[in-house]
Amino acid sequence: MNVVDFKVNDYVLIKNDDKIYQIEAIEKNIAYLKGLTYRFQTTSLISELTVAPTHLVEKAIKKVNEIIDRFKISSKSRDKHQMIYGTILHIDGDKEYLNSCMDLYKEMNIFANGIYLKESEIKEKIEELVLMLTPDIVVITGHDLYNGKGFKELSNYRNTKHFMDAVRMIRKHFNSESITIIVGACGSNFEALIASGANFSSSPKRINIHTYDPAVIAIKVATTSINQTVDFGQVLKYIENKKDAFGGIETKGKMKVLL
Repeated sequence: MNVVDFKVNDYVLIKNDDKIYQIEAIEKNIAYLKGLTYRFQTTSLISELTVAPTHLVEKAIKKVNEIIDRFKISSKSRDKHQMIYGTILHIDGDKEYLNSCMDLYKEMNIFANGIYLKESEIKEKIEELVLMLTPDIVVITGHDLYNGKGFKELSNYRNTKHFMDAVRMIRKHFNSESITIIVGACGSNFEALIASGANFSSSPKRINIHTYDPAVIAIKVATTSINQTVDFGQVLKYIENKKDAFGGIETKGKMKVLL
């Protein structure tokens, strides 16, 4: 396939890498890529790319959808006429992923505000948004990347520092019991994000997380009673990479029961 045949939104594979990517932009001989179902971005020489076979793309999407379908079924027993669920502010650095998560919230009858912001812009907007919208739960996600050069050094992460700054802005006004914060993307510095004030974050083993992982946790928090601790073990049933992908601290739910 000739270089000129590649275009934005094509699904591709990188040489010696079995993950499927989508082209976000092309500049000269460089392609800017994001994961098809994973929350990370990277770049590659056009010469290193091949077209991803349709059956592999469909298989990857089907795998994620099967997990989410199981999650939906597990939550259908809730009596939505007796409960007031926690509200969510979902801030995402990826428009497509944001729309997917918003569709999931809607289907699960969870009220959510969704806002697209570049990861570097979140810290500038988050304080105003939280004070204006007064959510019970805040999701801060998008894309991140760990370069493998050392767990502790923040400069080795593309967006972890931006996520940390956003969390700290919220914690200036609200503690971990007032607002539950779920933060991070692929390869994020888990320890740094928890230390900055997050309730749940990625990525303990610096691995990839799926599109829906932060939203699944947010829904579980929103539908767990304020008198109960979120059963994180139940949440992990619907996160493919389990505790390697997401961790957190003991956190109460945000659902209130009508009397």
